[in-house]
Order: sequence, then C-alpha cells, then structure tokens
Amino acid sequence: MEARIVKLEDSSTAIRERLANIEARLDQTATKADLAALEARMQKGFADVIKWIIGITIVLTATSVTVMTFVLNNATPKAPPPALQPIVIYAQPSPSK
Repeated sequence: MEARIVKLEDSSTAIRERLANIEARLDQTATKADLAALEARMQKGFADVIKWIIGITIVLTATSVTVMTFVLNNATPKAPPPALQPIVIYAQPSPSK
C-alpha cells in the first residue's frame, strides 16, 4: 500500500508540471471573441481589396479608352484642307453718259 501512495505522489508532481504547461498554453489560445474580431478584420480587409480592384479597373479602363482615342485620331494622316480659290474681283466698266 505504501508503494502505491509513493507512486501516486511521484505522479502527482508530474501531473502538476503538465497542468502548469497546459495552463500556460491556454493563455495563448484564441477565444471565440478573438476569432470573431479576426473574422471582422478579415471581412473588412476583403471589402477594402474589392474596392481597390474595382477602382483600379475603372481608372485603367478610362485611361485605355483615352489613349486609344488619341492614338486612333492621330494615327492616320489628315488630308490637307482644300486650297482656297483666289478671289477675283472684276471691275465693272462704269456706264458712260
């Protein structure tokens, strides 16, 4: 019986050490509130990324349309304006009396 008690006392110290290790780890473990806060931050981050992607897409589309319009308007040489016809004024003879 004494041997069993000694063995139990020895194992109780080992159990206390293991319990202390578990409690130390438990302080570092995330709680439901921590996970909820993390999820909220992730959702906000995803929304911000989507906003940036949409904004950049709009800006790139507008820029590409502007550049293409400029290039296509200036790519072909324009025909020179037609030469103006000279203005000819004929002096009318004055009526004689």
